[in-house]
Amino acid sequence: MTKELLNNYRYLDEVIKKDEEKLQYYKDNPPSAYIGKVQASNKEFPYQRTSIEVSGCDIKDRRAWKEKQYALITKLYNERAELEQMKLEIDIFLTTIFDSRDRLIFEYLYRDGMTQQEVADKLFMDRSTVSKIVDRYLEKEIT
Repeated sequence: MTKELLNNYRYLDEVIKKDEEKLQYYKDNPPSAYIGKVQASNKEFPYQRTSIEVSGCDIKDRRAWKEKQYALITKLYNERAELEQMKLEIDIFLTTIFDSRDRLIFEYLYRDGMTQQEVADKLFMDRSTVSKIVDRYLEKEIT
C-alpha cells in the first residue's frame, strides 16, 4: 500500500461523480436540430405550391455526440471497477492493522476523506503523531 494509491482512492470517487454529470449533460443536450422550410406541391392536379417545415440534425454532430457518450460510459465503467478494486485492497490493508487507534486513523483519512489535522483533533492527538503513524504503516508495507 502506498500513499499515492491511498490518495488516488480519495479522489477517484469525485472523478466518477464529475464524469456521471458530464454523461447526464450529453444525454440531456443532444445536438441541435436544424429547422427550415421546403417548397413542395400537392400530389394531384391542380398543383399548388406549399411550404413544409422540416427538421433534423447534422449526421456528423450526431455521430460525435454518440461517440462522446460511449467514451464516457466506457470510462465510467473502468473507473468504477478501479474504485472497487481499490476499496478491496484498502480493506485488506486495514485488516492487517491490529491497533484499533491506528486503523481508525486510516479509516478517517482515506475512507472519510478527513485531513490529518481533523483526525488529530478528533482523536485528541498532535497532527505530527498522525503523520508518523501513517508513515510507519506505509513504510512497513513497502519493505
